[in-house]
Amino acid sequence: MLFSALTENYTATYLFIVSDKIKTAHRLEPGETVEKPVQSVLAIFNKAQGRVREMLMKGLPLQEVLDELIRVIQETHPDMRGSVLALNAAQGTLHPVSGPSLSQEYSALINGAFIGPESGSCGTAAFTKSRVLVADISQDPLWAQFRKALDYGLKACWSHPIFSAEGEVLGTFAMYYTSLRTPTTAEVELLELAAGLAGTAIEWKQVLNERTLLEGDLRKANEELLELNADLDKRVKERTAELVYQSQVRQTVTDNATAALFMKDEFGCCTYMNPAAQAMTGYTLEEVVGQPLHNIIHYRHPDGSAFDLGDCVLEKALLQNMKVRGHEDVFIRKDGSFFPVSCAASPIQENGKLIGTVVEVRDVSQERRAQQEVMESSERFRLLLEAMPQFAWTAKPNGQLDFISTRWIAYIGGDEDEGLGESWVRSLHPKDTEHALQAWAKALNTGSDYEAEFRVRRYDGTYRWFLARALPLTSKDGEVKKWFGTTTDIHEQRLAIQKLAEAQEQLKRTNNELNQKNRELTQTNADLDNFVYTASHDLRAPIINLEALLQVLEEDLTRDTVVEVSGLLGMMKGSVSRFKKTIEDLTDISKTKKSQAETKENIILSELMEEIRESVQELVNISGVTITGGFSEVPHFLFPRKNLRSLVYNLVSNGVKYRSAARPSVVKVSTARIGGMVRLRVQDNGLGVAVENKEHLFGMFKRFHDHVEGSGVGLYIVKRIVENANGYIEVDSKLGSGTTFDVYLPI
Repeated sequence: MLFSALTENYTATYLFIVSDKIKTAHRLEPGETVEKPVQSVLAIFNKAQGRVREMLMKGLPLQEVLDELIRVIQETHPDMRGSVLALNAAQGTLHPVSGPSLSQEYSALINGAFIGPESGSCGTAAFTKSRVLVADISQDPLWAQFRKALDYGLKACWSHPIFSAEGEVLGTFAMYYTSLRTPTTAEVELLELAAGLAGTAIEWKQVLNERTLLEGDLRKANEELLELNADLDKRVKERTAELVYQSQVRQTVTDNATAALFMKDEFGCCTYMNPAAQAMTGYTLEEVVGQPLHNIIHYRHPDGSAFDLGDCVLEKALLQNMKVRGHEDVFIRKDGSFFPVSCAASPIQENGKLIGTVVEVRDVSQERRAQQEVMESSERFRLLLEAMPQFAWTAKPNGQLDFISTRWIAYIGGDEDEGLGESWVRSLHPKDTEHALQAWAKALNTGSDYEAEFRVRRYDGTYRWFLARALPLTSKDGEVKKWFGTTTDIHEQRLAIQKLAEAQEQLKRTNNELNQKNRELTQTNADLDNFVYTASHDLRAPIINLEALLQVLEEDLTRDTVVEVSGLLGMMKGSVSRFKKTIEDLTDISKTKKSQAETKENIILSELMEEIRESVQELVNISGVTITGGFSEVPHFLFPRKNLRSLVYNLVSNGVKYRSAARPSVVKVSTARIGGMVRLRVQDNGLGVAVENKEHLFGMFKRFHDHVEGSGVGLYIVKRIVENANGYIEVDSKLGSGTTFDVYLPI
C-alpha cells in the first residue's frame, strides 16, 4: 500500500512537472516530424511499472530494478540501449547506475562526466533540467567532447532528466540507438514516463534506506532512554524532598528575572525554567521538566545536522564542573525556529558535590540583525571603494586616514597598514610634500573640498603624478564627520601635456630644418641633373670626334704601320667605347630620376622578353647562355614600359655577363602574384656574390667581378626604378652558385 500510494503520488507530481516545468531541448533535421503517439506506449509503461513495483516490494537491489526497467523499455526497438546515470549534485558529475546493454568500457568512460551546456545528451539534460534529443551523435555539437561513443556503435541518444518529488535532478534516463534516429511522439512519451518511473524507484530505495537507518537509531535511542529514565526515576524519588525545597528557593529568585533561566540536575535534565525562558522557547515547564535540556532546545544545528551532546559547551560545563561566560550559540523554539543566544552557565554544588547547573540565556536576535546589517553595509561600501580604478580612501575628522584601498598597497608595495594615519606622506615626492600637506591642512581647517597634485613613489622607486580629491561628510550643523577621497593616476596626462608642448616646439624646429633641407636638396638635384645632362651632352661630341679621328687615322696608316700600332689602336677604341658607355649610363640615371610620372602601360611580359632577347642576342651567341621565361601566373600588368624594360634588361644582362664557365649557363625569368604585388624573379646559375658584398650590391659604380666589362650602374638603376614605383627588391646569392633577384611591384 505504501509503495502504491507513493507511486501514484509521485507519478501525478511527475506528470505535473513534465507539463508545467520541463522544457524540451531536441534537435530535428529540416523537414523531420514527430509522429502521433500510439496506444502501445501505455501498455509498455504499465508492464515496466508492474515489474518495477514487484521488484521493489521484494526489496531487490536498485540496480536490478533499473536493469529490468531498461530491458522492458528496450523491447520497443532492437537497436535501443537504455542507461540510467545518477547525479552527484555536489560535484556536478554523472555516474552509471544501470546500463545492461551498454559496453562496460563505455560505462567506465562516461563515469564521472561533468554536466554542462554542451556535455552530451545526459550531461546537458541534467544541467538544463530539460529533455535533450540527439538524432546524430557524429554531427551534434553537444557531443563534440564525447565522439568516443561512436567507437561503441552508439549513433543517437535521447536523454531525459530524472526528477525527485521536489523537482531536484536525481540523474538521467537515456535511450541510445545503434542507428541514426529521431524520436516519434510515442517514443518521447515513453522516454518521459521511463524517467519518471526510474525516479520513483530511486526515491523509493532512498526512503527504505533512510527508514532502516532511522529505525535503528530510534531503537537504540529508545533503549538508552528507557535505561536513563529508569535510573532517573530512582534518583528523583530519592531526592524529591530536597528538590522541592530547592525549587521553592529558585522560584522566588527566578520568577522575577528578565533573562531566561534554566536549571539542570547533574544528569543534564531540566528541573526548572522561569517565565522568561518559557516565553523565549515556547515550552511550558511541564513539557520540559525531567528531560535533557539539550534534547529540547539544542539537539540539532541550523543546517539540519544532529548536534552531538558531547560537542555541547553547556553540557561540558556540567560534566567538567566549570563556568561558561559569553558563549554564543543557537537554540530551537518549540515551533522549530532557530534563534541566536548568548549563554552563561554556572555549576551548582552542595557539600562539595556537583548537583546541577544554572544556565542564563539572552536572545540576541535583534543585535545579530543589527550587526549583520552594519557588516553588509560596510562590506558593500568596501567593495564599491575597491572596485574603483583610483586609490579610494577615508579619513577621520582630524585628517588621519583610517581606510585605503588595496590598490594603494599594491602600488607602493607596503604592508596592509601602509598609508593609514599619516604614513601616506612618506610615499610623496620630497618636492611635493609641503604643497600637499598645506592643501590638506587648509581643507581640514575650513571644511572645504581638498584637491592637490603630487608625485607618489611606486614600489620600484619611480614616481608618478596623482590628483588627490576629498569631500567632507558633515552633520546638519556643519561638523565634519568623515572625509571621503580618491587619488587618481594622472601621470600619463601630465607627461602627455609636457611632451605635447615639447613635441610642438620640436616639430616647429624640425619643419624649419626640413624646409631648408628640401630647398637645398631640390637645388642639389637640379644641379646634379643639369650636370649629368650637360656632361653627357658636352662630352658626347668630343668622343664622337675622337672616334672619327681614330677611324681616319687607321685609314691613313699604311698596312705595315697598322699592324705595328694595332694593339695601341685597339686600346684607344676600347677606352672610347667605355667612355661612351659611361655617358649613356649617366644619361640613364638622370632619366630614372625623372621617370616617376611616366604613363603606365599594360605590358605583355612574353613580348617584352623577346625584345630583351634580341638586345642581348650577340652576347648570348658568344656565351651560349639559355634564357627562359615563365609568365603563366601573371602574363601582363600595368607599368611604364621604358622602366620595366630597363629593369629586366639590366638583370638579364647581368646574369649573362657574370656566367660561370664551370657549367652551362641559364637565366630564368618568371612572375607570380604575392598578396597585392607582382613578384618578378630573375634567377641565374652564374658566379654569385659573397655574403659580405650583398649590402653594397646596388651601390653606384660597384663591381665585384673585374674580368667582365661593366660600369657598375645597372643594379643602381634597377633599385631606383623599383623604389620609385613603391616596390622593393630582395637578393639571394651564393658565391659560386648563382643569384636570384626578386622584385616586388604593386599591382
